[in-house]
Amino acid sequence: MLELSPPLVLLSGPTGFGEYLKLVDPKYVGGVILKTVTLHPKKGNPTPRMADGDFYVINRIGLENPGIHAFIRQIPQLSIPTIASLGGDSFEEYLEVSRIFKEVSERFCGVEYNFSCPNVKEGGLSIVEDTNRWKNLLNEIRTILPNTFLIAKVGIEGVFVEKAAKIVVDSGWNGITLVNTVRGLHFERGHMILGGLSGPLLKPIALRAVYEVRKMYPDLFIIASGGVYSVKDAEEFLNVGANVVGVGSALFKNPEIVEEIGRYLLEVKG
Repeated sequence: MLELSPPLVLLSGPTGFGEYLKLVDPKYVGGVILKTVTLHPKKGNPTPRMADGDFYVINRIGLENPGIHAFIRQIPQLSIPTIASLGGDSFEEYLEVSRIFKEVSERFCGVEYNFSCPNVKEGGLSIVEDTNRWKNLLNEIRTILPNTFLIAKVGIEGVFVEKAAKIVVDSGWNGITLVNTVRGLHFERGHMILGGLSGPLLKPIALRAVYEVRKMYPDLFIIASGGVYSVKDAEEFLNVGANVVGVGSALFKNPEIVEEIGRYLLEVKG
């Protein structure tokens, strides 16, 4: 089992490639999940990419990243446990990015696979629609990375989280991140933004997902993701069974919340 102290991670996306760590005391952060890297570089979606409303943030970044080869040439040197994040536009791309990543896999404490990004035309969320094919993908990635701590990041669309968790466990993976953003639509100054919703609005959904999966799989490593904006939020996710809680969009609203949550968790969880 992956042990992170405090049980708090900075989530993939808002964290970038660790830049945010320059603004916080790393002793209050148990780990960081880097931005998702794909086989080929991605420029991401045109602006506007982000907006906020009452109780939510919406983004359509589109997995902007330099590609796996450039990433490997300049792997961030961070002072805390680091989890890589990988993605792909197709079944074959997930496998190819895994093969390339294998040569540096020991430099990370784990790798999270993004199977749920709602802001790309291919891959991401759509990869879980065919559950039999997705299970085959998980099995093949496990074969490529037999000793790596593997975590699947899933959303609530495309497949029930309980069924996704069963596939993760049956494929010999170690953990699951619950949940990714949910598809939404927002108007910003007359411009329509189609993107993924995060923030406090997502918290009850993520809490239920963690609760249901924990009931079924007591030994599965669970990273809670969705609406952690306060110490109380973090505590509730741990109470329903999360091993670790993640902070994402809250970084944009209140960057100081990371140290506040981390300090509390260190005091009560060690």
